Amino acid sequence: MTEHGFSIPRPAQLRRFGRVFYPAGLRLQKALSSYIAEGERPDQLVILEHDPVFTLGRNATPADIHVSDDFLATQGVSVHRTDRGGEVTYHGPGQIVAYPICNLRGGREDVGRLVRGLEEAMIRTAADFGVVADRLKGAPGIWVETPRGLEKLGAIGLHLSRWITTHGIAFNVCPNLAHFRWITPCGFTDKGVCSLASLLGGAAPTWAEAADRLQTHLRDSLALDLQPTRAPSRSVSALTWRRNPEGPQILMMLRQPEHGCWWQSVTGMMEPGETPEATAHRELKEETGLTGILRPLGLSHTFWVDPTIVHFPDPEPRFNTETCFAMEVPADAAVDLEPLEHSEFKWCGLDEALALMKWEGSKAALALLRAELQA
Repeated sequence: MTEHGFSIPRPAQLRRFGRVFYPAGLRLQKALSSYIAEGERPDQLVILEHDPVFTLGRNATPADIHVSDDFLATQGVSVHRTDRGGEVTYHGPGQIVAYPICNLRGGREDVGRLVRGLEEAMIRTAADFGVVADRLKGAPGIWVETPRGLEKLGAIGLHLSRWITTHGIAFNVCPNLAHFRWITPCGFTDKGVCSLASLLGGAAPTWAEAADRLQTHLRDSLALDLQPTRAPSRSVSALTWRRNPEGPQILMMLRQPEHGCWWQSVTGMMEPGETPEATAHRELKEETGLTGILRPLGLSHTFWVDPTIVHFPDPEPRFNTETCFAMEVPADAAVDLEPLEHSEFKWCGLDEALALMKWEGSKAALALLRAELQA
């Protein structure tokens, strides 16, 4: 072992996703931690970007959030309590979140060394872009001395169960720093929060450029011997809607019990060589008999695929990346439901459709469509 991290290589798989909704992130961490707890399976390093969310650690109190739930709802920021250490923090677009899901048994039972390794990776990443960051005694994470005083550039919050780690680090590239002013970040009232963008302005790297450097330094500081990883499958959702005198209506279909028995709009898996747009049109026709006008919603997100719903031949967790569209169909078009997958359908107002939706991606797609229709 080195002073800052580990030195004995351990097999690991790197899973780099784009946007992952926070509840989906909790589910994928649980799946991966259960997976590596058995046998000699590789550690997992997950790098992703979350939707805007405040997360409350074990030491957080509601008073750490300074604005109302209603205000947060209007701003599109959700709140979740977690089992990690620490107080309240913010995740959102422009911030790199890395989850090192590691089995520390077998000679690596040293959480302090893991924390120092995570800090070292962030310090080196900052240095790659000309920013001097350092540790602060009694305050996990990395800090930068600015004209405004000490400001946190990267945060750490871990959970340990039977020497399996979950949660991890958040490194600020270009998040909305105004959101941090709505909380007491990490319990500090006398220190601020910064980002590469706030420090470097136009010279700041992109999220992807910073993530490239951070994953390299995490690999080195945690001594991860990266192994091949199965790429996520790909699917589309096409939020199917029609105009109605009482307002827009969403087509909602109930999946057959063997397919999960939840309400959804049109979704489908991409076939080899198919574009997302072609998949959306094909699935709309196959599932409903409809054709329509397709618009991208600018949303793509990744999630863990529950093996109780989709069965796989081996225990390695599977992931899927979904690209979201909205599809307007004629107001008087008849739905010809494909019965093998869905048992019934109905046209719903936006609020009723939202109440029926099970998954975060569907709800986020509906919020984007609602905003477009109200613009």
